[in-house]
Amino acid sequence: MPKDKIVKLKKGDARVKPIKNLGKDEDGNIVQSQTIKSTEKVGKHTLKHKRVNRYVGGKLVSTDHIPQPIKVKKTRRLKTTRLPRKLKKVKVPEYTSPEVTLDEDDLKELAKRERIAANKKKKKKIKIRLPKSKRNKRPKRRKTKNLITGKYNYTQ
Repeated sequence: MPKDKIVKLKKGDARVKPIKNLGKDEDGNIVQSQTIKSTEKVGKHTLKHKRVNRYVGGKLVSTDHIPQPIKVKKTRRLKTTRLPRKLKKVKVPEYTSPEVTLDEDDLKELAKRERIAANKKKKKKIKIRLPKSKRNKRPKRRKTKNLITGKYNYTQ
């Protein structure tokens, strides 16, 4: 089968399919059809449509224009924040800890620690202020790039 021919029009490109022989009519004339698929840019959208020409005995009899419907733009789904799954309510296990029994050595160590904690006093921290150096501070100079020379200009 021969290939389509691409024809450039004012509104866009068109593909012209080869002529099909459909047969003969009652009078003995040859019936032929030709399809032209073309695109047309309208703003952001490209519209496609098809034109079918019918010929009887080499003369144009009728043309049909078949537009392709524009696709409806899909609406974007809103982003939803993912919620963490809910934790199941679990029964808290019952537990009673055994009583603590201390030896003589443990009691002595505990008394020693309590005595040390009671005797500790908070030390006062002495703040020493050193005199600041008295020097004249100059304002900072700004640096801007010269686009022509490529060097920097310093301003105060």
